[in-house]
Amino acid sequence: MSDKAAPRAALWALWRWPLHWQVLFGLLIGGLLGWLLARHAMWLATPELPAKDMLARNVLKMFFDTGGAMFLNALKVIVIPLVTSSIVLSVTTIGARHGFARLGMKTLVYFLVTGLIATFLGLILVNLIQPGVSPSGKPLLTPERAANLSSEFQAETDNVQSGIQQDRARAGQNVVNRIFSIVERLIPSNPVKAMVEMDLLGLIVLSILVGYFLSQLGGAVKTTMELFWQGVYDISFGVTTLVLRLAPLGVGCLLASTISQNYVNLAAEARVGEFVVALRSFALVAILGLALQTFVILPVTLSIGGVNPIKHFRAMLPALLTAFSTSSSNATLSVTLDSLEHRAGVSREIASFVAPLGATVNMNGTALYECVAAMFVVQLFGVPLGLAEQILVVLIALLTSVGVAGVPSASLVAIVIILDSVTRQVQPGFELAQGLAILLILDRPLDMLRTAVNVFSDTCGAAVIARSEGEVLYPSDN
Repeated sequence: MSDKAAPRAALWALWRWPLHWQVLFGLLIGGLLGWLLARHAMWLATPELPAKDMLARNVLKMFFDTGGAMFLNALKVIVIPLVTSSIVLSVTTIGARHGFARLGMKTLVYFLVTGLIATFLGLILVNLIQPGVSPSGKPLLTPERAANLSSEFQAETDNVQSGIQQDRARAGQNVVNRIFSIVERLIPSNPVKAMVEMDLLGLIVLSILVGYFLSQLGGAVKTTMELFWQGVYDISFGVTTLVLRLAPLGVGCLLASTISQNYVNLAAEARVGEFVVALRSFALVAILGLALQTFVILPVTLSIGGVNPIKHFRAMLPALLTAFSTSSSNATLSVTLDSLEHRAGVSREIASFVAPLGATVNMNGTALYECVAAMFVVQLFGVPLGLAEQILVVLIALLTSVGVAGVPSASLVAIVIILDSVTRQVQPGFELAQGLAILLILDRPLDMLRTAVNVFSDTCGAAVIARSEGEVLYPSDN
């Protein structure tokens, strides 16, 4: 009798639920509270005090903002020590058994193939559905209308422009310079500065070098250094475990803040009238592309690699839900590593090598979104693109999904770079990047989705590579 009653009693003990159910519950409650906050602000709004200002003064909104920011900071603060120590230990072990080159080649091939598939998938969908083309055939957007939209989103536009200036200062105006800029970032001139700026690309390469040459040492020096890095890793994972216990509250606060702010903003911008249908179609194309990549392309890849897609998806739920709520692959990295090692059974050597590298350079969702968004803006202006120009969009989208990851509003900056390149190719007589403002209306919700796709692709790569190395995954299911 008591054995049968136990599961019913445990149902109300939320703290005893599996982590992914706790996080999902936090997301649902946070989403509901965010919607109620937005509705309350809109109900109390007056012409003198619009809903946006009313929401900003809400004490509960301030509480959610603070709670979400603290959770995000807690995730970010452990990224650097966790990534550097895990990669050093991983490469030390791999280098000792002479498997580093093979593992690196498998990882890069996976990233390249899945990235290209995602980008071409976005291109195909945006050409089939054509969200930016009006039924009348007349352009929905003109330079004058684009200027008006930009004035309504002046703060967001300024933020993106600062990111563009930062990227252009680091790379030139053309694609070749940007490629060399990415190569230049592989070696940081100042590791401490790279840590402060969370420039993971340079830190990953530096950690790989430290791990590889540590594997070539011997005697007491090697033992001492391995114990040091093991201690950093164990402490980092201990902090990660503590942060994960607070994840349901943290993701709930993040989503409540995001939902309330974006609901009010979208309601305020509903007056953009003629763009509403086009925006809905654009969102549909982006979501459809991300869904196909998540539920068709990546599961097929898992199956080909000998991995059960259903088991893998279930094991990765905490990482996916955290990525969705934080909109940051880097901030989610600690949860991703924890899910890969303790829920999927991927060895620390492979998880610690593939996941951090993937969080920096493997952006399936971002590349797909950038391609769809850039083509959408081009369609709004009514500028025809030939096959060569569209292939250029695909290549630049794939490149910039990696190349501008470290600048503010990275995806929007990347889209501007794509549009600048297209402008130079087709020379329409105006800057296509003027249409960026219309993307700001839906950028945040779609950012949450594409980040989850980015993280899921990283975990799929780690699982497929681990299986190819002969590892047995999901030990709890065997």
